[in-house]
Amino acid sequence: MINENDPSTLTTSGRLLNYNEAIKAGLQTGLKFTQLMDQLIKTSDPDKLVAAATQLADFQLDSDFVTFPHQYTNADYYLLFMSRMLELHDQGNQVILQSHDHHEELTQELTPLGDRGTFNFRVETSENGGVFYRERATGQSLFYLNLERKMFRFNSHALTQLFIIDLHDTVPAETVKTSVQILVDFARYLKEDYGYSVDFNILDAANRQNYQVHSADLPAGVVDRLFVSAAKNDYMLTNGANGNGARIALDKDVVVDIFNNQLEGQPEWVLTVHDNEQKISWFDVLLKYPFIRDWYLENLMDLEIVSDPLIFG
Repeated sequence: MINENDPSTLTTSGRLLNYNEAIKAGLQTGLKFTQLMDQLIKTSDPDKLVAAATQLADFQLDSDFVTFPHQYTNADYYLLFMSRMLELHDQGNQVILQSHDHHEELTQELTPLGDRGTFNFRVETSENGGVFYRERATGQSLFYLNLERKMFRFNSHALTQLFIIDLHDTVPAETVKTSVQILVDFARYLKEDYGYSVDFNILDAANRQNYQVHSADLPAGVVDRLFVSAAKNDYMLTNGANGNGARIALDKDVVVDIFNNQLEGQPEWVLTVHDNEQKISWFDVLLKYPFIRDWYLENLMDLEIVSDPLIFG
């Protein structure tokens, strides 16, 4: 009795037919891949762009019978998606996408930063899925992106380490600000156009943003050291509302507060930045004011802004 699911029962003709069908199925998969690549590379429709990127993010090109020796990785399609998304918002010139000569791999540079930073995506292998956008030389993962879950999370630790510490002595603050704004804009497009859940974290310029610091119960000496540093730099630190924490008024009506956001129960110390136009984030403050940067870095174990613990924990 011939059973098509049991190769041992098939005739020679039957085996050849099955082999041929498997080849055709593998080639059809390859054709589907090329159609998605065409869509990702050429489309001017943002919805089709997202659809192509989402499918390519976990596309399996090879089969048991057909393999394609020259392939980009799934992470590379995220990089192409990011570049195309910026292009569709008239910011294509803000990034440089590079394809390497001897093997299939994409990397990206932020145009203002040039070759002082090279970036790619790394696929997250845990059950979270998604990818991390990282600077290759340092390994710092600046943000997390998950197309399937429509989730985007910035990582304050990596942003601080790369831009506030590592590049501080070699890259002007304005160049850093312009470079980081490209990443903010990319996240904003995903949020505004597609309803992504985005945590801008240390880059959030909204006045309502509370930047939660690492130490829930902040040691008193941390705020005291800011009093001393502010006075040395001709800024006045005053007591916060109801004597809780402290406030410092900076230039152009920018006000920074540090206070315990939970007066009852478990403490939760936070930083806030207020300005009339809601354009200044805590990251911007660190870039502009060396004495605040020094205070923050000297007390980083206590003051580091908390990122999503489910992603960066």
